[in-house]
Amino acid sequence: MNLKTLILTTLLTATIPAAAVPQQRVGLVLSGGGAKGIAHAGVIQALEENDIAIDYVAGTSMGAIVGGLYSCGYSPEEMMELFTSPQFSFASTGQINPDMVYYFSAPTPSPVLFTLSLGNDSIARQVPQSLISPVPMNYEFIEIFAPSTARCDGDFNKLMVPFRCVASNVEGRHKEVFASGQVGDAIRASMTFPIVFSPIAINDTLLYDGGIYENFPVETMRDEFHPDVMIGVDVHAADRHPTPTALNQISNMVEMPQSYELPSDEGIKIRVNLDRFSLLDFPKAEEIYEIGYRRGLEMADSIKSRISARRSQEAVANRRNEFRRSLPEMRFGSVTTTGGTKAQNEFVDRMFMAHGKKIFNSRQARDGFYRAVSTRAFANLYPQARFNPATGLFDLSLHAYPKSPWSVGLGGYITSSTNSMLYAAIGFNSLGNTMADASLGAWIGQNYAAAQLLATVRLGPQSHPYSGSIQAVVSRRKFFQDEQLFFRTGSPDFVTGLEAFVRAYILQLPAGRHAVTSLSAGYGYLHHRYYDSSGLEYANNHSLGQLALRYDYTTLNAVNYPTSGLAIHAAAMGLLGRTWINATPGHHVKWLQISGNVAKYFNLHKHFALGLTGEAMISTRELIHEYFAAITSAASFNPTPSSANSFNVSFRANSFIAAGVAPIWKATSSLQLRGSFNIFTPSQKIESARDGSASYSRGYLNHPEFFGEIAAVYTLPFASLSAYGNYRTGIDHGWNCGVSLGVFLTAPKFLK
Repeated sequence: MNLKTLILTTLLTATIPAAAVPQQRVGLVLSGGGAKGIAHAGVIQALEENDIAIDYVAGTSMGAIVGGLYSCGYSPEEMMELFTSPQFSFASTGQINPDMVYYFSAPTPSPVLFTLSLGNDSIARQVPQSLISPVPMNYEFIEIFAPSTARCDGDFNKLMVPFRCVASNVEGRHKEVFASGQVGDAIRASMTFPIVFSPIAINDTLLYDGGIYENFPVETMRDEFHPDVMIGVDVHAADRHPTPTALNQISNMVEMPQSYELPSDEGIKIRVNLDRFSLLDFPKAEEIYEIGYRRGLEMADSIKSRISARRSQEAVANRRNEFRRSLPEMRFGSVTTTGGTKAQNEFVDRMFMAHGKKIFNSRQARDGFYRAVSTRAFANLYPQARFNPATGLFDLSLHAYPKSPWSVGLGGYITSSTNSMLYAAIGFNSLGNTMADASLGAWIGQNYAAAQLLATVRLGPQSHPYSGSIQAVVSRRKFFQDEQLFFRTGSPDFVTGLEAFVRAYILQLPAGRHAVTSLSAGYGYLHHRYYDSSGLEYANNHSLGQLALRYDYTTLNAVNYPTSGLAIHAAAMGLLGRTWINATPGHHVKWLQISGNVAKYFNLHKHFALGLTGEAMISTRELIHEYFAAITSAASFNPTPSSANSFNVSFRANSFIAAGVAPIWKATSSLQLRGSFNIFTPSQKIESARDGSASYSRGYLNHPEFFGEIAAVYTLPFASLSAYGNYRTGIDHGWNCGVSLGVFLTAPKFLK
C-alpha cells in the first residue's frame, strides 16, 4: 500500500463512523401516582435544560397526562400554568366554575345536601359513579387535546413526540395500550382511578386507570418503540400505603402486583420520593414540581454519561412552536346530542345556538356546554370533538346522561343553638322545547318552620329566553323566652313571626351570564305576636299587595362561607295595604322600599382572601305607633348564619346602611379561618317612650352598632362544618358561640 492510499484509508476510517453512527433514540417512561405525577413536568424541565433528547413518551395515569401534554406541544412551564390554573382546580375537584354557571337556567339555591332520584333507576344507580364529578373535566379535555388529535389524524406517532398511554380493561383483565384514536379519550381512560373518577367507554368497553396493570409502562415503551435507551421516572408510593385512608385502601385493592424496575442495561431510572403527598394533593402542585425538578437536576450528569443523544432547548422550542402553529382552530360546524330523549337531546343542542350562528368557536362551545350543565338535569355530559377535513371544522358530539325528572332532596342545618332545622323537598324537572321545573320544600325546626311551592317555566329561543314563576311561601319563626337575647330590658319577652304570601314573577330575563332581572306582583299576610315586659299579648298584622323589580347577580363559590366571587342583589318595591294591632280597625298603609346588598371576595394569595360586604335599605314606611309592633316589623341585619338566630333590637330598622370586611385564611382547600366584622347604622333609630309608643331618634346615622364573628370552617363534599364565636354591641350586647353543620338557607321573605 502506497502512502497516498494509506492516508486516504485513515481519513475514511476516522470520518465515516462518526457520520454513520445514528443518534440514540431515547424513550421517556412516566409512572402513575396521582398529583405526585406533577413531578414529571419538573423532571422534563431538568432534562430539557441539559439538552437531553426525548424521542418517545409512554405514560400511565398522571404520567399519561404529563406525557400527553408534552407530546401535544406543551412546555413544562405551560403545564404548570395549567396545573395551577382555576380551570384545572375545578376539573380535579369536580366543581363547576361559578364564573361559568348560567344563572338563568340554574336551580334555585336550597339547603339540599343529598338528592335521590324517583325514576326507574335502581338503588345502585342512585349512588354517584365517582367521588369527583367528571363534568368539568370532560370539556377541558376536548379543548386541550382535540386540536392535537386533528393534527395527527388520530395517529399518536404523528404528535410532536410519539406517544403511548396505558389504560386497564378490568373486565378482560388486561391492559390497553393506546397508539391511536382521540388523544383526550385515551388519557382520560388512563387516569380514571376507580371510584374517584368515572370510567369512560371506548369501543363499548369501560376502561379504568392504567396503573391497575402497568403503573410504570416500561414494557409498553419497549414493545411499542424499541428505544436504544430509556429514562424512567417513578413517583409511585414506595410502600403499600400503610396509612389506611380511603384512597390508599382502594389503591391496595385494585393495583395488581407489578414491577417498578428498569433494567440497567436498558436505561436509567429516576426515583422521586413523594411519599408524603397524597393522590389528590393537586393544590401542592408547585411544591411537587420543584421536587421533581431538583431530582432531575441531580440525575442529569448520570443520564448524560449514559445517553449521548442531545437536543438543544432552541431546537425543542422550534419543534414545539412548529407543531403548535399547525394545530387547527377550534371552530365547530355542527352539534349532535345522544343519550336522552329526543326532546332532551334537542334541548342540549339548542344551548349551543344561543349566539345565533351555525358556526361557533371554542369560547361559544364552552358557553353552550355550561349552559346545559347549569340546569343540573344531567348526571354527566360527555363531549367529543372530531375534525372534519372536508369542512375544516370540528363536529361536536355529546352523550347525555339525564337524571330522572322526579327527585327527593334532603338537607338542613344542625347547630348548637335552637336554630337547627331539617329540610326536605320533592322536585320535578322537564327538558324540551320549554324547560319546566317545580319544587315543594319544607323546613322543620324547633323555632323555624316553613314551606315553599315554586314552579317555573322557561320559554323563548336561547338567544332571547324568558321565564315566569309562581311562588307560595308560609313561614313561622319563634324566639323563646329562655334565649339569652331576651334577657335584656327593652326587648319583647316573646316573639312569633308568621308570614304567608303568594308571588307571581310575571317576567324574568337573563341579564348576562350571571344575573336575572325580574318583575313580580304578590300578596302577603304578615303577623307578629309578642308579649311585652308586663305580660300583655299583642298581635301586629299587615295585609299587603306588592309590585317589585329585582336584580340578582352571583358568582360566589359558596352559599354560606364564600371565598371568591361577587354577589349583587337589589330590589325596588311598592307596597299597599292595611295594618292593625290586635282587634283594632287599623289603617291603610303604603310605602316605597329600595334595598340591596353586595359581597365581593378578592383572592390576595393562595392562602388569603378578603371579602367586602355592604347592605342598605331606604324605606318611606310610616313608623308604627306602638314600639314593640314597630320593632318586630322592622327589617333586621343578619351578616352571618349564626346571627340570624337572634332577635337583636339594635340591629333592626326601617332604613339603614351596613358595611363589613371578611378576612379569610385558607389553611387548606377545605379548612378556613374567617372573620366577619360589620358596622350597622340605622338611618334613624326606633326608640321607645315611657308610654310604650315608638319614635325616631333625632339626627341621622348617629347610632352605629358593631357585630363581629370569627369562625373556623371545614368544607365537606356536601356541607360546611363550623365553630364560631361572635360579639355584638347594643341593648342586647354580648358574646355567643356555637357549632353548626349544613347549609343555612331559609325560605324567601315577602319584604326582601
